[in-house]
Amino acid sequence: MARKATKKAAPKKAAAKKKTATRKSAPKKAAAAPAKSVKVTATAGKTVTASTLLQTVADHLGIKKSEAKAQVEGYLDVVKAYVLKGAKVKIGDIGLIQVRHRKARIGRNPQTGEPVKIKASKKLAFRQSAAMKAAVAR
Repeated sequence: MARKATKKAAPKKAAAKKKTATRKSAPKKAAAAPAKSVKVTATAGKTVTASTLLQTVADHLGIKKSEAKAQVEGYLDVVKAYVLKGAKVKIGDIGLIQVRHRKARIGRNPQTGEPVKIKASKKLAFRQSAAMKAAVAR
């Protein structure tokens, strides 16, 4: 308390000038470069292999294929760990991955029409984002 009593109050105008004088302006960041388009040579209906996918990622990022493999596998391991813990994982403008729980229920045998008990189960589910849905619809 003695400290507060001995401290002199500076005039408000001087304090305001001091703040503006010592404040440094942050350097302006350069405008973000436009997103580099990905060059893909796949044909519709054909399966893309992991090797082709990794090579495309490496070419897009300008890194070695082995570095791309390490990054992609690391990312997938993290996503897998979160999903297995029960979390919903949103992947950019692609969609959402989660585990869905299905309750036990009564089904029917299609050949005989006889009721059959179906056990409770879990399944991996993917829900596309609105942006992806619009892109696919084009």
